[in-house]
Amino acid sequence: MTNGIEKHAFGKLPFPVDWISRKPGEVEKMLAQMSIEDQARCVLQCPADQKQNLLLLSDKAKEVVDALPAEEVYHMVKVLGEGDALPVLSLTNSDQIQFIFDLEWWIGDKFQPKRALDWMVLLDKCDQPKALEWFMTEEFDQKVMLMQALIKVYKQDEMTDSYEGAEGLEHFSADGVYDIFFKIQETGAIKKLLLLLRSNFPSVFNSLMEAVIWYPLTATVEQAYHWRMTRVAEKGFPEIEEALQVYSPMDPEFIKLKVSHGDDFGDEEKPQIPPRYPLAEADASMFFRQCMDQLEDKKRLDAIQWELVSLANKVMVADREDPADIERREKVIHKVLGYINIGLDLAAEGDPVKGKKLLERSWMQVFFQAGYHRLIGLKWQAESFLKDHGKYLDSLLTAFEKEQLTALIHRFPQIHDLTEAEKTIQVRDFKAVADILAIDALLNRWAFMVRFCKQCLDLTEDEMHRLSMESDLPEDPSSMDFITCMTTALARFSLFSEVSCEPLPEAAAKSFLDIIFLPKVFNEEGKVCHEDIVASFHNRMLETPLAWTEENRAILESFIRRCVQNLEQQFGRIDLKSKIDWRYTHGLLIKF
Repeated sequence: MTNGIEKHAFGKLPFPVDWISRKPGEVEKMLAQMSIEDQARCVLQCPADQKQNLLLLSDKAKEVVDALPAEEVYHMVKVLGEGDALPVLSLTNSDQIQFIFDLEWWIGDKFQPKRALDWMVLLDKCDQPKALEWFMTEEFDQKVMLMQALIKVYKQDEMTDSYEGAEGLEHFSADGVYDIFFKIQETGAIKKLLLLLRSNFPSVFNSLMEAVIWYPLTATVEQAYHWRMTRVAEKGFPEIEEALQVYSPMDPEFIKLKVSHGDDFGDEEKPQIPPRYPLAEADASMFFRQCMDQLEDKKRLDAIQWELVSLANKVMVADREDPADIERREKVIHKVLGYINIGLDLAAEGDPVKGKKLLERSWMQVFFQAGYHRLIGLKWQAESFLKDHGKYLDSLLTAFEKEQLTALIHRFPQIHDLTEAEKTIQVRDFKAVADILAIDALLNRWAFMVRFCKQCLDLTEDEMHRLSMESDLPEDPSSMDFITCMTTALARFSLFSEVSCEPLPEAAAKSFLDIIFLPKVFNEEGKVCHEDIVASFHNRMLETPLAWTEENRAILESFIRRCVQNLEQQFGRIDLKSKIDWRYTHGLLIKF
């Protein structure tokens, strides 16, 4: 909030957002003094859940919706939910409705009659006969395809009076000439549409009925799909072969291309306000956002918004995502922003001023490709590591770490976050260079872990297998990991002054726990490890035959800290005088 003005998604509203519900009268007065374009831009700058509410405060809401790009209207409807978006659907024009149908009625090249019927039923609930309005637009094959999926049509003449296949179907006639039989159960909306069409546009109704009778089904669907692809290609939904080119890697060092401007998009006679919904998802902490905040060229800012929409659409096609699925749409948008953020950050070497200059002269797709290029390098690194140490890692990595490694070799590398005190796992796409650095560090730790186990603990793959077979592990075998081996080595060093991961007899394990923990002052306290014993073990490890670097020393220290934390959590409250069921503990290899 700045001087009472709400800043949101790279723009400023002339009033706080909460005024829309708290002071609607004031907002209504302010809108009345604005041009249609300015009102439309205010709608775009609003949070998603307030866009429709703001629209309804305008006395020229129909004109404002007409000024919005079809992509933005569709996204608004999907975010609100189709049923809750009836007010804005009632204000849409036929081009905007057609765009919605083009995305909703198809999955790949397959027409979805159930979805189409749902939308016709939904439009029937609008204040105005929106379905009739759309039926009077061009592209006739699409209407024929829809009706052929929903009805059978016959008439009393020598060529079409067989009525074959109509048995048991609900009958209806709008004019007494054409006999219509419904293939569907919910017939109200379609009956109403046919009656309106017959009453207002009888010639169109007659042509449609004849086409339903005579047009071949397959050819009609193919023709409708052809026109659909022509339309959506203009909105950034190309054929799959072209869409896959978005994943052509791009080295960040070679990002130098002539860019577009806002005038390059939309109709020359009717300039379009750019959709804002992808840009609105850019978090303030993103490097991309920091660079965008410095842009002063309004036309270039508008162009970037168009490019983001087109790029997100292209990625949806390449990833074979259903654009009608709002969760998948939003996931793609976040993925696109993340890849762009990474690519721009790498190309600008972390300098926002340089990043701003790159935005001024480069297409968004090249930043996306540069981010993808870096992530593919990370994937190859993970694949090589897994190929070299696959079976060995099975006994060293935790279940979570195995999932993380699997996510890295996914078609598109992903990252696993532990949330809520490590109780839940969130899988997401990479969104920043910091994510890449974190995974680089993780792969380095794993590589050190392998070298350390082999060279310092003398653990071969066969030896790891033997240890697991001779240990009283928990019921889940994946509980054997590096921390278990390392803690067992700490125990044997503390008890016998040796470096070994040989499983401990139960009596020896209890003796170790007795000496590793300091005495408690109060009974309710958890036990803490003896720092001198841990430090002595740490120093002994540094004497093992490994080419120790500063990074190696830091990694070893972090692993020992994890061992200490695990000991305190798993064993700090155990009563050593009682029988211990070692299967329900994690951190020590115990002999049968």
